Amino acid sequence: MRLACITIPNFRMALERARAPELRGRAVAIGDLAPGANHVVDCSPEATAAGVRTGMPLRDARTILPDLLLLPPDPVYYARLSDALLDAAEDAEPLVEPGGDGTAFAAIDPHAGAVAQSEAAARLVSAVRERTGIDASAGAGEGKFIAWCAATVSAAGEVLIVPAGHEQEFVAPLSTSFLSLPYEVHRKLGTYGLRSLAAVAALPIGAAQAQFGRDGRRLWELAHGIDRTPFRPRERFEPVVATLTMPAPTVHTGAMCIAARQLTGRLLAHRSMRYRLVRQLRLRLRLLGSGSWERTLTLREPTGDEQQIMYILKKLIESLQVTGPVEEMTLECIGLTGETGNQRSLLFAEQARRRAQLIAALRQLKAQFGGESQVSRVVEVE
Repeated sequence: MRLACITIPNFRMALERARAPELRGRAVAIGDLAPGANHVVDCSPEATAAGVRTGMPLRDARTILPDLLLLPPDPVYYARLSDALLDAAEDAEPLVEPGGDGTAFAAIDPHAGAVAQSEAAARLVSAVRERTGIDASAGAGEGKFIAWCAATVSAAGEVLIVPAGHEQEFVAPLSTSFLSLPYEVHRKLGTYGLRSLAAVAALPIGAAQAQFGRDGRRLWELAHGIDRTPFRPRERFEPVVATLTMPAPTVHTGAMCIAARQLTGRLLAHRSMRYRLVRQLRLRLRLLGSGSWERTLTLREPTGDEQQIMYILKKLIESLQVTGPVEEMTLECIGLTGETGNQRSLLFAEQARRRAQLIAALRQLKAQFGGESQVSRVVEVE
């Protein structure tokens, strides 16, 4: 499928520099200071040139670059601009799929010529610039991988088109770092001296599968410019959001639980929630001064019960560790079922209730561990 890709390299850092131009030209990193994290979330090209890498422990980054400027992450700000990028892309092309932070894929006419494809990609760049104020790069090719590579290697504000039939020729000189594969696979590639996609493409497919397991076939196909990943345009839905400004900035979990209960009540009373259930919730906190916190919760079963939702939110808030007082809380339903209704039996016996609980537990175990049911019945035999 012919796709266009638009991307903003170092998305989080590009956003930070857009709102604070004085950061340009400096070695800057965004560091997650949450307990158990303490790693680099993103870094500027100047920091990368000195050896700082995304995912690196902050202690190592400061050892490499003692004068490294460290910024706290602002996930709410990044999410808002990421949504703005997707909305801008949909203004230019109707079918758009999110491709991660600062990246989106759009379907374009496969029968259009190179000029028409370049114009479609240029419309994406222009729409994103108008909406976010940042120059993105764009590319077009057959499948997501080719389109993303074309966008990644092109300069900001420019468009690169990979002609049909030239996919392997285009990816051959690229580094294996372009492959989105587990760390262990990249380590083995370095061990075997396979540093370019041309070297990977030279391997027989059997050898690639023997050395890299189930990732071997995908590795071999991408090196030949083949990407079978399906294109799934995002579904547009009316957002159901509620926001509450705290009377005073607080770190008290009790006050935050009270605020969460008020927000939950508002959401469930919204007209869009009539006869619908919630699959996912997104909790966002704006901290005093600067910075924010965000967490997405996926429920085991869709629900519209306020007590169940509050039980989950309370557990999350009680274990919350933020870097400053909370001054604003936002709760959003990002996953809603279609209209649905439940009719319970007039004779809801205890046996039926227990059976329903057992079925729900088995479904949860299967979803968690995969395969067949993890529970079996043991009977005594002679």
